[in-house]
Amino acid sequence: MYYALLTIQAISIVALFIESGYVFSKMNTKIHRYLFLNCIATLLNNTGYFLMMIANCEEQYLVALKMSYMGRVWIPFSLIVFVFEICKKPIKKPIVLGMVFFHVWIFFLVFTTQWHTLYYKSMVYENSGLWRHYNSKAGIFHDIYSLFLVAYIIIGMYLLITATVKERNPISRKRMSCLTMAIAVECAGFLIHLTGVAGYYDCTVLGYTIGTFFMYIAIFCYNLMDTMQLAKDYVADELTEAVLVVDQNDRMEYMNKPAAEIFAHCGNDLLKWIEEIEVSLEGGQPIEVEERIYTPHVKKLVQYGESRGKVYVLADDTEHYTYMQNLKEQKKIAEEANASKSAFLSVVSHEIRTPMNAVVGMTDMLLKDRESLNDKQEKYLKNIKNSGSALVMIINDILDQSKIEAGKMEIVEQPYELRSMTEDVKMIIENRIGSKPIHLIYEIKEEVPQFLVGDSLRIRQILINLMNNAVKFTEEGYIRLKIEVEEEEDNRKKLRFGIRDSGQGIQPEDLEKLGQAFTQVNTKLNHGKEGTGLGLSISRNFISLMGGQLEVTSDYGQGSEFYFSIWQKVADGVGQESASGVTKQAWQSEEEFTASGARVLVVDDNDINLMIMEELLEPVKMTVDTAHSGVEALELVRKNHYHTIFMDYMMPYMDGVEATEKIRNLARTEEGSEEDENAVYFRTVPIIALSGDTSEQTKEKFMRAGIDDFTEKPVELGRLKKLLLKWVPEELIDVEK
Repeated sequence: MYYALLTIQAISIVALFIESGYVFSKMNTKIHRYLFLNCIATLLNNTGYFLMMIANCEEQYLVALKMSYMGRVWIPFSLIVFVFEICKKPIKKPIVLGMVFFHVWIFFLVFTTQWHTLYYKSMVYENSGLWRHYNSKAGIFHDIYSLFLVAYIIIGMYLLITATVKERNPISRKRMSCLTMAIAVECAGFLIHLTGVAGYYDCTVLGYTIGTFFMYIAIFCYNLMDTMQLAKDYVADELTEAVLVVDQNDRMEYMNKPAAEIFAHCGNDLLKWIEEIEVSLEGGQPIEVEERIYTPHVKKLVQYGESRGKVYVLADDTEHYTYMQNLKEQKKIAEEANASKSAFLSVVSHEIRTPMNAVVGMTDMLLKDRESLNDKQEKYLKNIKNSGSALVMIINDILDQSKIEAGKMEIVEQPYELRSMTEDVKMIIENRIGSKPIHLIYEIKEEVPQFLVGDSLRIRQILINLMNNAVKFTEEGYIRLKIEVEEEEDNRKKLRFGIRDSGQGIQPEDLEKLGQAFTQVNTKLNHGKEGTGLGLSISRNFISLMGGQLEVTSDYGQGSEFYFSIWQKVADGVGQESASGVTKQAWQSEEEFTASGARVLVVDDNDINLMIMEELLEPVKMTVDTAHSGVEALELVRKNHYHTIFMDYMMPYMDGVEATEKIRNLARTEEGSEEDENAVYFRTVPIIALSGDTSEQTKEKFMRAGIDDFTEKPVELGRLKKLLLKWVPEELIDVEK
């Protein structure tokens, strides 16, 4: 028996020596370093115990005992940190340092055991049994040390068994099983030794010897020392994505740690889980597990042209999904807020324009009868009209700014006559100047074509805004509009528009504030100058949409110049009065006319607006019928044939859009039957929207309903006459020569 145990001990020493050398040669990671420490500690322990078994005297036995403890105290330490590392459980540095101090203290007690009774109460050397040995009784620190080792065993075995059960990779699971068996055998030997069943023989040493055999299997059969394999496992387990590999028969081949955690929550039913992933892939929908959102991906494994299985990857997109959901919510809130703003502007525009229609319309009617007015009355009426027009301009600016901010403003290019457009601007600015001693200069170079293609409405608005600004800040002197050609290429010309004035100018520090919405520079100096500060901002945006840039130069106290350059296409027949595609339309004429044979219907729920329309149409000598609602209008349209219908938008019971739809629906005939005269009338009668709401949504509603034209309130006589010339049949128009 003695020689058998001695032989086992000798074999374990050789095996541990080989194992230590191999581990040292492959040592690259923390796991390897802790394993190497365990191998050296076990080698020292087993060698020391071998020397204890062959000692011839007490002195030799004591030296061998101390040598044995040089390794023995570090075996449990190296094993517990090794277990924590291989199970991927972090252990705090202060705890590690505390453990090191404790084991050093135990070794110190053993090394000095002949001088105290802290570790061993008594030690009696006996020359009996299979070999000479100490018959010793445990002291207080021996018991404390044993309790610590039992705690190590409980914690370590729990971690190892848990990690082995959760491990889904077959190779990794076998490797973990070998490590668990190796450490379990060592722990079993220690526990048997504590019971005293084996007498003076320390079964822990035998446990270390058997454990070495399982370590060999883990190292050489299951690549414990394979750094790349450990790195792959580590990286795969540290991924936030869950990775699952199945063969062609849907048998699991590999699963990383995140996949194992998800798999456990899914009831460990692999086929059901894969089915859920496939359904999610087909539907393009994420998978929700334990309040986490995963996006599935799949890739086929093909080797030598044959399918070997699939790799499923579930990417944890919880934060991204939550962010996108929040973004959608914020977008929805922003859209609702924008819709509310649009609805608010729509209502406000309508509610302001409706009474302004009365103010401006009645003022126009009074000014037509100038002979009965004295100078003071005429002056007051002109001020009322100018103030009303200024208010309407502010409303237009706010609506334009709203469209720009919503990205709904578009540039619409069509043929136009430049000099005619600038004459219109000139007339407006002259009225704006009034009695101010300001000389208005127009300088359009000869090389500037007469007929161009572009958005004349926006260019006109830009020029009016810039020149209005010049009038506002110029008390005397001049305002000059200069238009010239900067560049030419093919059928395009780059025109430079410049507006110079001799006004108060702009201080250098205020230049950068220009163009900011709802902002005026030098508010103290400009206090009392009416305006929203939107004109320049809107102009800047319009110019930008046309590919230009608004710029300014100014000498404070001397004046300023605002200028911009934009490309414009040249219309066919440049320089000719009747260029193809840009000849004057009949409705652009300023000639007076009558249409006594025409009949129009005006629909509005406001009596004042109806009265104004009747007064405005009186000089044209048309027959004018009125209706206070869409319902009343529908009845009149059925009874009478009208040449034009002016339709208000917001009315009780039936609004203008619904009334327009119902009129157009009257033209429907039974399938297969021919369209009669009434049907043609209902389908073709010109319907012009007359609304205080000028939003794009309202215009689109009218267009879908079948509207022919759109004009805003307040209605000006000139614009009304142009609309009549455009839509009333030409044979009913009698132009005064």
